[in-house]
Amino acid sequence: MPYPSQIDAEAIGQAGLALLEEEGWGQFSLRQVARRLEVAPNALYRHVGDKDGLVTEVGAAAARLMYAAIDRATARLDGLPRVQAAVGAYVAFATTRPDAYRVFMEALPAPGDEREAPWDRVWELVRDQVEAVMPLCAEAAAFALWALVAGRIALANGPAQEVAPTEGLEEAVGALLSGFDAMGEVASPLSPYFPQR
Repeated sequence: MPYPSQIDAEAIGQAGLALLEEEGWGQFSLRQVARRLEVAPNALYRHVGDKDGLVTEVGAAAARLMYAAIDRATARLDGLPRVQAAVGAYVAFATTRPDAYRVFMEALPAPGDEREAPWDRVWELVRDQVEAVMPLCAEAAAFALWALVAGRIALANGPAQEVAPTEGLEEAVGALLSGFDAMGEVASPLSPYFPQR
């Protein structure tokens, strides 16, 4: 049995994500995660505080997995093929691990919270890949790209369920990036709280 001092927020997040993906949102509680880690539920409170803190750590675990999936898919590529591979990895993660994607999207802590670092790393990876293709408008193009892909996934999970989430996506990404390229320099639309250069 692990001692409470031998578990940390990251281990709690990983265990919580595994439980979430195996059992669904109904079994996702501090008590269930503590049982999985073989510790008393009170031991988790020290690390995550409450259910919201647990959800944040599970979301952080999902963000780390998303980062790894995109990084693996793009490691040996450059330019537009690298951006397209990042989009493909994002969509594959969202469609093959829907609970992990849901918590990734819903659990982001408030701006400025130190626990948001795993989400920041995903954003920075995508932004850097777009910047290599179009340096004059990297933040604006990366933000629009992220919105396009997240919107396509939302449509695939709702009103456009009969259409594969990748259908037409490569062309849409190409058109979006071509449009930004034609515009030249574009200011970042992001708030001062979003990680920028």
